[in-house]
Parts: sequence; structure tokens; C-alpha cells
Amino acid sequence: MPVAEPDGLDRARSLRAEAVSENLAGRPRRAMATLSRALRLVPPPDQPATAAENAVRVACLLTLAVAEYQLGGLPAAQTRLDEARLLAGGEPELVARWRCQRGLILGRSGDLATAAAELAVVVEEPQWFTPLEQCTIRLNRGMVFQWLGRPGEAAAEFEAAAELARDGGDDRQAFMAQHNRGYALYLTGDLPGALATMAVADRMDADVFRGTALYDRGLVLHEAGLLDEAVAALDQARAACRPGQDRLLRAEVDMQRARTLLLAGEYAESAASARSARRRFRRLGMAGPAAQSDLIVRDADLATGRRLQQAATAAAEDERVAVDLGDPELRARAVVVAAEAAARLGRPEEARLALRRYPNASFGLVLNLRLAYATAVANLAAGRSPRRQLAAAASALAASQAASASLDSRAARKVLSLRLAQLDIDLAVQRGPTDVLTTLERWSSLGLPVVRPPADPRQAELTRRLRALSRVLREDPAGPEAAARRAESLRLRRELTGLSLAQRQEELGAAALVHASDALARIVAADRDLLWFFPHDGGLWGVAMIGGRRRLARLAELDRCLETTRRVQADLRAIAYQPAGPLRVAVAGSLTAGLAWLDETLVRPWRVRSPGLVVIGTHAVASVPWGGLPSLAGVPVTVASSATGWAGRRRTGAPHVEVLTGPGLDHAAAEAAAVAGAWPSAGLREAATSGELLAALGSAEVVHVAAHGLHRADSPLFSSLRMSDGDVYAHELPAGRVRAGHVVLSACDVGTAQVRPGDEPLGLADTLLALGVSSVVAAVAPVADAETAATMAAYHAGLAGGLPSDEALAAATSTGSAFVVLGSTWQAG
Repeated sequence: MPVAEPDGLDRARSLRAEAVSENLAGRPRRAMATLSRALRLVPPPDQPATAAENAVRVACLLTLAVAEYQLGGLPAAQTRLDEARLLAGGEPELVARWRCQRGLILGRSGDLATAAAELAVVVEEPQWFTPLEQCTIRLNRGMVFQWLGRPGEAAAEFEAAAELARDGGDDRQAFMAQHNRGYALYLTGDLPGALATMAVADRMDADVFRGTALYDRGLVLHEAGLLDEAVAALDQARAACRPGQDRLLRAEVDMQRARTLLLAGEYAESAASARSARRRFRRLGMAGPAAQSDLIVRDADLATGRRLQQAATAAAEDERVAVDLGDPELRARAVVVAAEAAARLGRPEEARLALRRYPNASFGLVLNLRLAYATAVANLAAGRSPRRQLAAAASALAASQAASASLDSRAARKVLSLRLAQLDIDLAVQRGPTDVLTTLERWSSLGLPVVRPPADPRQAELTRRLRALSRVLREDPAGPEAAARRAESLRLRRELTGLSLAQRQEELGAAALVHASDALARIVAADRDLLWFFPHDGGLWGVAMIGGRRRLARLAELDRCLETTRRVQADLRAIAYQPAGPLRVAVAGSLTAGLAWLDETLVRPWRVRSPGLVVIGTHAVASVPWGGLPSLAGVPVTVASSATGWAGRRRTGAPHVEVLTGPGLDHAAAEAAAVAGAWPSAGLREAATSGELLAALGSAEVVHVAAHGLHRADSPLFSSLRMSDGDVYAHELPAGRVRAGHVVLSACDVGTAQVRPGDEPLGLADTLLALGVSSVVAAVAPVADAETAATMAAYHAGLAGGLPSDEALAAATSTGSAFVVLGSTWQAG
């Protein structure tokens, strides 16, 4: 028996609502099947229909257009849009709804100018839309504003959409609005806010397809310089794509992956991924994204110096596409490629004219730095100095770093500026050692505020759980629950990393630094020489200030130095645990040879004269035990991050000293007693807890910790010290509001650092320095307990006697040691 007309219409409306939900959840094929059932309940387009029936027909066709767009691109969607427009006739409400759906689809396909005009109907005629429909339209408007380079307006639209969705109880739209707001914040430059907002969305229990969210997270991680993490998120998004359904998302993932690989210097792989994206977009009939992908291929060619004329020609064509589509970001990317190509072809005037066409809009830090690089290359081609643009780029990078309270994010962001910094250094090398020193200072992340993240109860709870799990695993590493506990530990570390990346700096004011020239003068006045190592043109170079005189030299092939440093590190670890015998003799011989090569290559050519030395390194010499080099035995050495950083050395009279020990060290009690005995009224806390360690760091001037330490190369901010109640991790130290001026970590390996691209070190000691500690003493390799106890007793005796930290350590380790002074010097009295 046929269904009565009113019931049939109600059922059709219900099915159409189901199809909308299927589209939102990323299930377009289900949506199409559901809409087919709905359309069978109303008269076909060639038969008369009531106004109510016609409204349902139009609504179903508009929803069908979205589903077919996801599967077949713009041509398939356009057919349904045309059918819907014909049926809408002159009915104002139906025309308004048609405009909204058309605006959505054209916006995603790259026709932004038309999309913006169509979606304005929600402002012009809001009476036709329910609150939840307004939510959807505001989501669409936000996306178009985003693509038009107006992220502030986009964020406001998404915030309004989120409120409408929450009021209406729509979890899916609430998820989308929250997630998209995070993406808009990323475009404004608020990367911590973006990651935090996206994290809130990720925790929502909404039935939505997560592939798009993973893709967006990859975009934000890319902007933050966390390139490995970005590629991992994009690979997850690609794996989430369902065959035959998510062709558009797969193309978008390939394109963003290509951009990330380009930034990482993987030019061949980047170009291959971009070509794949270009093919996919062309099959989907999407000219704008296809042009975006094409520009990545051209940018890879520019980076390798190939096919310059083809890059210039293609960029001009891509810019024309951008103008036709009203896409300012596409135009911006085309302009920088065209300008650099013209400059490298020796056509500076053409490059200058291209740069004048750059849109006046915000596209994020990565594209801003790309513009700075193209401008610098164009200036060079025209015979003008690019130093002003390079200095401005360094300042923009530092401002971006300063906004984050995540050390990992701060360090990672340096990768965004590698080509700019290298260009600056290339120019400086031509001018001599003084210019090199100034340039290296410029790119050394100067003036960043001391890390002060907000209190985060969830982070504290997750850290407590991780600490407890680590303790249980240490006590029962092979028990029946060990595998599950390790998996849970890994999950907790991942979530803690995400929370850390999302933390925004509470206090943006940075301590005033001395000028670079004043810092160099202070090094000379302190009777110290300076060696600063840096990579350049495939080699390891050094710039030195010896007895006040400045010199510049190429020292070795960079690869040879990296290989030797890694071998020395491996030998130091092996010999620490190798019993007496032929193998130990062989390892010792290898270690001696490696240290001798480093000495002959890095130190002896300079003929160091002063009583002490300041070393500033690069990744090629990270974690070198400088006191173990033959010519530096007994020489006071401080490993600094910059000359100005070293110049902030600290001197304190009558310091408050706290001495703490952890479990499992045979000589810890004797060491702690000897250290405490060197200082009047020193506090001594044996078997100290994590809370006591954090309290000491927040109250004492000198903190000595004798405990087992662990450096995690795979996750340096989870490097740790073992206290009586479990591990204390590098990432949680800010919660203690560190006030100490000098920290001694009498523990294995915690002076080691994992160096991110851009020569930004990460590890336990580096975390303390970022928190405002002036000077840290730590080991860059495993050390024996008995030797450490004697060394630390002698060190604190010298320190309490008024020696600077570098001189005290040199006196205590005159025959060489894995301990180094990091940051600056500290002195009592």
C-alpha cells in the first residue's frame, strides 16, 4: 500500500538528514544511497510537484552534490547544482540554500571569489536558515575566509559555529568548528593555540571521519617546524583514506607531504609527491590545487638549481590561474617562485616586479619566510644587500619561537629558516670573521623568554602515571603485564608531547641581552678564547677569537667530523661497561684515536693561548667531551649556545645550596656528604623525591643531584633523573619554576643533547638552561660511580673556594672527563 504523501515527505526529509550526517562523517557513498531512497519518495523533476515536494527535491540534490564532489570532483557536483538551480526557480528560500551549497563546493575547488559572494547570503538573508544550518554556513564562510588569507575572520566564524553546534547538540559540527578554529589560529601564527584547540577537538566523541583532522594537524606541525611529526600525521591521514571515496583528501595529503619534504631538503621525494598530487587534482578538475602542486615541483627545481626557465614560465601560468580563481595564497606561492627563478636567471628587474605583486595578506610563518628568501635572492641579483631582509626574517622567527612554551617546538622551528640562515652565513664568510660572528649570533635564538608555561593539571596527572609506570617496569621488566605497560608508557609520552606542543608562553618578556660586540669584549676581559664551529659549503668551519684576534678557517669535511664524533660517543658508552680484556683495549684505542683526531682538527690549529676557552658548537661536534681532548686537559672549557648567552654569567655571594641523591648509586651517600660539607649550611636530602627535586630547583641557588640519569635520543624531553619515587622528566621541570643559577647533574649521560636541524639542542641540561639556569655541569657519556664521587667532591671544594665553574671542573678533572660546563660560568663570592 503506497505511503501517504505527508508521511512520504517526512520520510524523505529524514533520509536527507541522514545523508547530511553521512557526508559529515566522510561516507559519501552511503549518503548517495540514502539520497536515492529519499528522491524516490518525491515526484521526479519532469513531473509537477507541490512547493513542499520541490523543496525536498532541491535539498536532496544539494546534499547529493556534496557527496558527488567528494567522489568525483567539481564536474560531478556541478551537474547536481545545475539541476537544483533549475528546480529552485524564483523561490527565495531555495535560491538562498542553493547559493550556500554552491559556495561551499566552489570554495573547496578553489574558486574563492565566487564562493565568498555566494556564502554572503547568510548575512544578507539569515531568515531562511535554522540555527544548525547557520552553523554549517558559518563553517563554510570560515573556510573561505581562511583560504582568502583572512584567518582572524575565519577564527571568529568557527567560534560562532562551535557555539551554535553546542547549543543544538550537534557533536559532529561542534568537532568540525573546534578543529577548524584551531587551523585558523595556526594561520594567524598562534601555533600553541592551534594545537591546543585541535587537541580539544580530538578528544570529542563525535562520529566524524578523522582523516581530514589528521591532515590539518600535519599542516600545523609543518608550520611549527616539526617536520618528522608532520610527515607521520600526513601518513596516518593517507592511510585513513578509503579507496574510491577520499580521492580529494588523498590528493591534498600528497601535496602537503610534498611541501613538508621540500622544507626538510628531500627535494626528489618532494617533487615525486607533488607530481602525484598534481595528477590527482587534474583528474578531479581542480585547477587551483593542481597549480599549488605544480609550484612545489618548481620550488624543488629551484632548490637544486635545475630547469630555471621552466620554473619561471610555469610560475607565471600558475599566477594567472590564481588571479582567475581569486586565490591569494596560490598567487603568493607563484610570486615567490617566479621571483626567485627570475633572479637566478639574472633578471633582477623581472624579480622585483614579481615581488610587487605579492598579496597583502597573512599566510603563516613558513610562507612569510619563503618570501623573505625570494626577496633576498632578488636583491643579490640586483647587486643590493639582502641583510635587512635576513635580519627581519631572524626576528620574525624568534617572535614565533617566543610565543611557544614548548622547548621542542621552539627548537624545531629553526628548520624553517635554514636556507635564510645559510644564505646569511654564505655572505658573512665573504666578509670575514667579525661578520661571521655577528651573523651566527643573529640566528642563535637570542633573547627568547625563560620558559613559563601555564599550569596544566592533565599534564601533571599524565606525568604522575608515567612516573609510576616507569618505576614498575624497572622493578618487573619481564612480567606478564610488561608489554601492556610499555604500550601505555608510549601512549602517555605521545599525549604529553602533544600537550607540551600546545602550551603557550605565559610571559613573553625576555631578559635584555648585551650586544654581540659587548659579549665578545667580555669574553676577552674574562681571559677566555672563543671557538665557534659551523657548517658551510659541505665543510666544518670555525671562527675563533684567540687573544682577542679573530680568525676564520675551514677545518674538515663535515661528514668526516660527524662520523668521528659519533664514533667517539659510541666508544665512550662501550668503554663505560666493558670489562678488562682485549675488547676493552680495542675500544680504548679507538676512543684515543678519535679524540686525537678531533683535537688535531678542531683545537690545535688555533693555538689557544688564554687560560680558558668558550666553545660554541654545531651538530657535528655535539656532546664532545672537550676535557678529554689531549690539548685541553686541565683547561677550563665552557660549552655555550652563543657569545651573548655566555656573557650572562652569574656570580652570587653566600649561595643557598641543596644536595639531593637518588636510589641505586653505591657512592651517592658519600658523594653527597662530601659536597654538602664543602658549603656552609647546605641542605642534604638523601633518597629525595621528585617533589623535593622540583622544590630545590625553585628555591636554591646551587642544586647538586647525584642520581641515575637517562638521555633519550628518540624523545629528548623525556630524558630523566631517577628519584626515589620515580623518574623526573625534562619536560616537567618548568612546573617547578626553576630559580637555580647553577645545577650539577652528577648522573650518566644527561649532558648529551639531541640536536634538531638549525643546531638547536634538546636534552635535560638544555631544558634547565632554557628555564633560566645560568650554568649546568653534566656528563656527555656514562661515568663510573666511584670516579664521579671523587670528581664532584673536588669540584665543589674548588667552587666553594671561589673558582668559576669552568676552572673548578678543570682542576677536578685534570686528566680528562665526560663532564662539561654548559651555558655560562657560575661563581660564588
